[in-house]
Amino acid sequence: MLFHRFIRKHVPGLRLLPVSTTQYEPGALLDPDSMRLLGHGRDILPDEPEDTWRYGRSNASIVYGTVSLDRKFGGGASILGVLSVRGSLKGDVRVNIDISDVKGSFLKTSQLVLQPLFNQIRRTDRRGLWRMINGKFVVMEAFYACRFEARFSRNNELIGKSELERSARLDVSGGLEYSWANENVLVISNNDSLPFGVRGFTV
Repeated sequence: MLFHRFIRKHVPGLRLLPVSTTQYEPGALLDPDSMRLLGHGRDILPDEPEDTWRYGRSNASIVYGTVSLDRKFGGGASILGVLSVRGSLKGDVRVNIDISDVKGSFLKTSQLVLQPLFNQIRRTDRRGLWRMINGKFVVMEAFYACRFEARFSRNNELIGKSELERSARLDVSGGLEYSWANENVLVISNNDSLPFGVRGFTV
């Protein structure tokens, strides 16, 4: 199944992230247009107990089979918040990714509890904290491509490990585990810290 079709069918409302760090976790606050990280809900509700921001993780993959994604790297852009290629490779480099394991994390406090707490600030601190939270996106769930295989190509010809290492630098973010299954297949595994997308609500 294609990646975007998978999202529409199985994760409606998912917002893809332009970049990713470990701080994109449930409870984080984002700009709803750029999805840029702004802070965390605990910054707005400092008196709430820390348990308010606890989140759990799913145990099973929501992918059955594999999900495919084909993208152009274009100027060293990040793929799934994990991969980027930089260097002197000539021509456009594409990456084909087969994702076999997608898991998520979720805030244990529901929107039904959080939203009234944020709304109270409109009455109590309209000129201060309310301006910081009004219209902002609150992350309730984050989704991770836990395991996937990547193949690189240019002009429909595969680019293997040797050429990549000779002509460019392959960046794998966050200290994630990766290995080459063979000359042409890079395997990323055990990613549970860098999400590719989030779901939530706008205050």
